[in-house]
Amino acid sequence: MQKYYYNNKPGILISTAAAGNDPLTSAAQNDNIIFGKIIFVDSETKEVITISKGHRNPQGLAVKENIILSTEHGPKGGDEINKIIYGKNYGWPISSYGVPYPDRNEKNLKFEKSHVNKGFQEPIYVFLSSVGISELIFLPNSFHSEWKDNVIVSSLNGRSLFRIKFSDTNYDKVLYIEKIFIGERIRDLKYSSNQNLIVLALEDTGVLGVLDIKE
Repeated sequence: MQKYYYNNKPGILISTAAAGNDPLTSAAQNDNIIFGKIIFVDSETKEVITISKGHRNPQGLAVKENIILSTEHGPKGGDEINKIIYGKNYGWPISSYGVPYPDRNEKNLKFEKSHVNKGFQEPIYVFLSSVGISELIFLPNSFHSEWKDNVIVSSLNGRSLFRIKFSDTNYDKVLYIEKIFIGERIRDLKYSSNQNLIVLALEDTGVLGVLDIKE
């Protein structure tokens, strides 16, 4: 969840999962079901508004002014970073760059690779070798002079952080990704503005890690 303003009204963004759906009965594609969506809940009226749909298993959600980024577990080889745009459909379970897990309830699904050819929104980036993508945060430019317009993404199976450099503040294009190996499953990330450092929730040992880079 994240605090968010929609049409100048305060509320929260919530992402919901809908893994393993058959395309004909998919909750992610059903406008009457909140699963497989990113929704906005108005704090005052409690109205629920669907921002986007077609999501499999969102993991991380980050907001910077009017920009929303989300990470999402795909099937095997299909973890995604998405820029969330109001009214867009992100394709699950029709389009995915991953392949079905043979031992799960998605094994009989067949995916289109292209999203745009089906009228869906393409991911910003896809990890074709799944990393077990988890949280992501916008990193302020004050963190380090060489880490400007960066997003930090954490991973579970990958046991790494990924420093993602975007081309500009529209966050439409990834220029490069730097892998930073940590050695543990990373469940969550937070940036501390007071200390100017990144705090990592490490799942294997249950301790907090700290990433601090000096000029």
